[in-house]
Parts: sequence; C-alpha cells; structure tokens
Amino acid sequence: MNRSRVLALCLCGALAMSTSTAYAGFTDALKKKISDATTKKTNEATDKATNAADPTAKKESGEGETQAAKPTAQSSGAGDKVSTVSTKFDFVPGDSVIFADDFTQDDLGEFPAKWKLSQGTFETAEQNGERWLRCMSPDGYISMKMPGLASLPEFWTLEFDFFGTEPLASAISVRALGQDERVAWEATYPHDHDLAFRSGDIYSTTPLEGADIAGRHHFMFMARGTAVKGYVDRQRLANVPDISAPAGMPKTLEFRLWSPTKPMITNVRFAEGCRPAKDMLAEGKLVTYGIHFETASDVVLADSAPILRQIASYLEANPTVKLEITGHTDNVGAAPSNLDLSKRRAAAVAKVLAEQFKIASERFATDGKGDTAPIASNTKPEGRAMNRRVEFAKR
Repeated sequence: MNRSRVLALCLCGALAMSTSTAYAGFTDALKKKISDATTKKTNEATDKATNAADPTAKKESGEGETQAAKPTAQSSGAGDKVSTVSTKFDFVPGDSVIFADDFTQDDLGEFPAKWKLSQGTFETAEQNGERWLRCMSPDGYISMKMPGLASLPEFWTLEFDFFGTEPLASAISVRALGQDERVAWEATYPHDHDLAFRSGDIYSTTPLEGADIAGRHHFMFMARGTAVKGYVDRQRLANVPDISAPAGMPKTLEFRLWSPTKPMITNVRFAEGCRPAKDMLAEGKLVTYGIHFETASDVVLADSAPILRQIASYLEANPTVKLEITGHTDNVGAAPSNLDLSKRRAAAVAKVLAEQFKIASERFATDGKGDTAPIASNTKPEGRAMNRRVEFAKR
C-alpha cells in the first residue's frame, strides 16, 4: 500500500488491512503518534495503575481453588440469574484442550516457553499472585506453539483474559492467518468503544455496552467451519457466517498487543470442538467445560447459561430422560476439599436446572469425584484443563 493511499485512508477515518506478511493490521491507519516523552509518562502512569489494581479475578470451572481468585462481576456475571442471560451469548468452550497457559510454569521476567515471538518484547509478569504475559514494547506479535497442528480444526474455541489501562486504542488484536501467513480475519479491541472485525470485504464494529474500555475483559472466539463469532465478557460482538478473505481457511492464530501502556493476557485456552450438547446427550454422556462457578464456592456463574440452556432444551424434548450430574476437579489443592466441592457443585447445577429452567428435580442424581477420575495428566496445564469438568450421563 503506497504512502498516498495510507494518508487518504487516515484522512477518511477508514480502516485498512494488509494482505501481505508485513505486520500492518487494519487499524494501523488509526494509530496516533506518541512522542518519547508522552510514552515515558504513560508507562510510569501504567505501572502505578496496574500495581494498584487488582486484576487477579480468574474464571474457573471446577479446578483446585489455590489457582483461582474471584471472577470480576463484569466478566463472569456473578450474582446474575443464569436463565436470564441473553440468548445472543451462546459461547460453549471446546471439549478437547489443545493449548492452555496461565504462565505459572514460567520464570518472572522471561519470555514464556509455550509461545512463539514474531515481533516486540514480552515478559512473564505477576500482579497480586496471578501470572500474565505482558507486552513491554509499543507493538508486539506472538503466537501459541501447537506442535503437530498444521492447521486449525474445523470446530474450535479460543478464550483468554485481557487487562489494559488507558490509552488503549486498538490495544489487542487476534489475527487468523491463512495461506502464506496472510490475514484471513482480524478482530481488534478497542476501536472507540467497539470490537472491530474484518475478513476480506466484510467489516463490522459493535460496541461493548455497560463496561469500561480499560480494565479486565474476557475474550472468546468460536469457529464452526467458515463461521466465526467473537465475544467480550458476555456480549457477542462479532457474528460472521462466512469468512471471505482470499487468504483461505485459517491455519494459525496470532496475537497483537499494541499499546505503550503494557497490555497483558492470561488464562489462554484453545480447544477443539465441541459437538452440540443434544447429540452427546442422545449418545448417553455429555462432558462439558462450559459450566463455571464462583471461586471456592458452588455458586453457578451466569456465563454457564449457553450450555445449561442446551441441556434444559434437550430434557424438555425428551421428558423421560434422567441424568446423573458429576463434578470433577484437577489435583490442585487438598483432595478432601476438592471432593467436597465437586459434590456441592454438581448439586448446584441440578438446582439451577430445576429452579431456573423448570426441569423436575427428581430427574437428577448428583455426585462428585474430586480429582480421583482424571481423563488427562495433571502434570501439564492442558491436562488439568481437561480434568476440570462436569459430566452428565443418562441413568
């Protein structure tokens, strides 16, 4: 793209996205130049703000409690009624974890072992007991190391937590790269107060409502073939039925952290799947990672609504089916505590289905196994993520 064209786009306030391998996202034309003095001042203010802030809230779904802190109300829906969550929030995490990282296995100040650096400077940071990957340079690109994965699965989900302080213009981008590392689609936040999405000629911006731009936000992406949905907290902000970029189907994902205020990410989870709940229940068993709880309690969070809504719908259509609900954890924390918590959480799920979705309580039996029935090794984050689950089985 020549200099006059870039200038024209800037003056028009348009967005441009490069289809080459050069690191130029479609919001580049909107970035303002920041002087060295301003950057230094901003960094000092950012350090002060982030050290005083408490971005330690972590959404979790049944894991050992020593790794989790209370989720923020803005991202988790703590205290909200599960059944009242908008049907537009339909994200259900994949059920086969390919990549998971909370950076607890990396040394502070070092580049994390499970990531690939393309540009910029990154380091493992810690704030209030939680680990983050922090971008130390004004612009940086990183990607997940996923050995043996030549291209993205047909069905996949991506989740991560983001934290940033103002100014935050276009601070975080997720880019899906296709043939020759060309951009197949790109989602950027914030564009004003919006999530901006572009794929070829498709472009949209949708505002994040009722929340501050800065602070902590939970990002989610869900792909079903050529269809892609993007969410921030519990709001669906992108819904593209068919990506149209000439780059072809995405082969990998890349993160861009683009701000002098040292934005951060953590709790990254990439998974294959998942199949519709009704299909798995029809076969006799559903294993789900989409039910989340208040930390150290059995309170079911509102962002569990999508999977619970699907389960309730199946039970309404099949009135003779009865289910046993079983909670499972990883091996983090004391075994007796994990066992007790898993039992209470299974009972809490049954209670929500009965009271909020009006499914007769006698159709449920509940149990908990704690960390005694792992389905993957607890020695790695991916394995622990697979073990933190809730199972539904016909009885």
